[in-house]
Amino acid sequence: MAALELALKKINCMKTILLSLSLALLFMAQSCKDDDDSPQESIDQLPPITQTGEQTLGCLINGEPWVPSGFGNSAPRAFYQFVDGAFTLGISGSMITDEKLVGLNIGALEIQELNEEEYALVEFEPANFFGRISIDGGLIFTASTNSSLPGKLTISHFDQENFIISGSFEFTVRDEEGETYEITEGRFDLNYTN
Repeated sequence: MAALELALKKINCMKTILLSLSLALLFMAQSCKDDDDSPQESIDQLPPITQTGEQTLGCLINGEPWVPSGFGNSAPRAFYQFVDGAFTLGISGSMITDEKLVGLNIGALEIQELNEEEYALVEFEPANFFGRISIDGGLIFTASTNSSLPGKLTISHFDQENFIISGSFEFTVRDEEGETYEITEGRFDLNYTN
């Protein structure tokens, strides 16, 4: 009987040691997680706001960070061209999220010369500024701003000598089923082509 009691005491002692070690490892793992330098807030995962042509574009889509990759067809890009007596502006990029290609486009068709100011994002038609998102290249859906749900584009820096355009944007769109996509904290700092 004494041998059994001794064995039970050893087992209980081992359980206590294992529990203590497990708790210590758990606290150490948590402290390592707390020391992680990666951004925790969605907005901290967006590119910084700059005005030097850093080739950045990003926003939050329904609170989730959206930042296009820096290469290929997904890369952020901009153009500003004078065609047939009017200017056209395009700012775009795309990113794969949840196995879907999410594209964003901000632009203007047949406008007067661009200035450093705020513009309303409304319908996708001549003489207007607009914002659009598309899922899987428009195969799933494309949704654009409109007059009943306008957005805002602010051009904060427009350098025609060095071909740099920088600013911010925000807008909300609804798809055909009525699902809302809120684009917030948008920012861009791009070299544009003409």
